[in-house]
Amino acid sequence: MNCPGCGKEIPDVYAGVRCPSCGAPLTPGAGAPGAPRPEAAGIPWENRNRLGFFPSLFGTMRACLFEASDFFENMPKRENLGSAIGYILLLGWIGALGGILWNVLLQGAQHAALRNLGMQPPAAMPAAIGFAVYAGLIVLFPLILLLALFIWSAILHVVLWILGGAKEGFEATVRVYCYAAGSTAIFQWVPICGGLVGFIWSLVLQIIGLARVHQIGTGKAAVAVLLPLALCCALLLALCIAFAGFFLAAMRGAAA
Repeated sequence: MNCPGCGKEIPDVYAGVRCPSCGAPLTPGAGAPGAPRPEAAGIPWENRNRLGFFPSLFGTMRACLFEASDFFENMPKRENLGSAIGYILLLGWIGALGGILWNVLLQGAQHAALRNLGMQPPAAMPAAIGFAVYAGLIVLFPLILLLALFIWSAILHVVLWILGGAKEGFEATVRVYCYAAGSTAIFQWVPICGGLVGFIWSLVLQIIGLARVHQIGTGKAAVAVLLPLALCCALLLALCIAFAGFFLAAMRGAAA
């Protein structure tokens, strides 16, 4: 018998209902000679050669955002990692364009709001320098996103391992993050609050995805996602307090 998802041979003694390689549901008799090959299990984006680029892209976004439980339940845990990475790089880059666009368009309103609060806005960069900075960000963002992808996925997987919840390989964790963060990156095109909404939605999708893929409780998956963020926030707060203390001490010394 062969897996209907990845095509690999399944040992006759294997009693599971899903492929041990890709996680696709196994159909009895699917690998028999002359039997019709079922539709490939998994997600539309990884079948874009058959479905078409845009239908598979929008179909994956819709399923991940609004049918997350079923989406991650049916997501192959292995194979096609390059497709998952390509998905987040594409949508992450498109989302970044939206974020940069709104940052430029709303810069004047941000400065006016700071002045109304009695704060002095930062000095504006010369147009040529600003253009160079934004152009550099647009070009380098895929590389930055790729580094962030593997760093954050490694953190998630290590925390899962500590909690005893890393029941699948690192690749499965990477795939969860790729589709969760990639599907929500487009929210950056919504002005003002779009980035925040996308970030929160991405965390929710990561929790659901890790729970389904690693077959663990939602609570344990939530701890794996939120604990590193809480530690980072605590560290940042400690640094801010230390800096404020150092600044106040320096001011008192200068006054004396």
